[in-house]
Amino acid sequence: MADSVTVKLEGIDEFVAALRALPGVLRRRVVVGALRDGAREIQRIAKANAPVLKGPSRFRKAGTLRNAITVRTSKFARKRGEAGVFVGVRPLRGAREKKLGRRGATNPNDPFYWWFVELGTRPHVVKPRGGKVLAWGLGNKRGYARSVAHPGITGQKFLTRAAQSGGQQAINTAMRRVVPQIERLTVSRIKRLEREAGIAV
Repeated sequence: MADSVTVKLEGIDEFVAALRALPGVLRRRVVVGALRDGAREIQRIAKANAPVLKGPSRFRKAGTLRNAITVRTSKFARKRGEAGVFVGVRPLRGAREKKLGRRGATNPNDPFYWWFVELGTRPHVVKPRGGKVLAWGLGNKRGYARSVAHPGITGQKFLTRAAQSGGQQAINTAMRRVVPQIERLTVSRIKRLEREAGIAV
């Protein structure tokens, strides 16, 4: 069901080399800000690609999926002492769950279904959970069945397409943000070393 994603980016080696010029603490602080700026390019495209519900639905609210696409700091990178961010669909958890209600299929504020939309699903049989029949519909128009053969859905790849089309722009944006900061820090370090060595500046 999941596909691999390959995105070819130019300038990534120069970007990594520039980052290595920074001391650890500064690297994380400077880099996270730069990466966030770059990732917002992908976030913007993903939001534009994300489908929005057009008709009424009992347990869905228009824009829930699109509004949940965020840029977040990578906890895995942080555990390794590195800096990293990612663009993804923020789950309904923690304080947001307390505010917007318990997560699950019946909460219109929960975008749990995002990966169905992104990756698609295979044809499958839907059976009732905790009941004898399935029921669907709105108002007086209702249907019932013991099971339903779902045809599956085609993945819309709103995140994948955003990464592919916006990845290079994201790197360019991050480079524009981080390189001047590295240059300023380098000049500052040279001046400090000159002062410590007693060289007139």
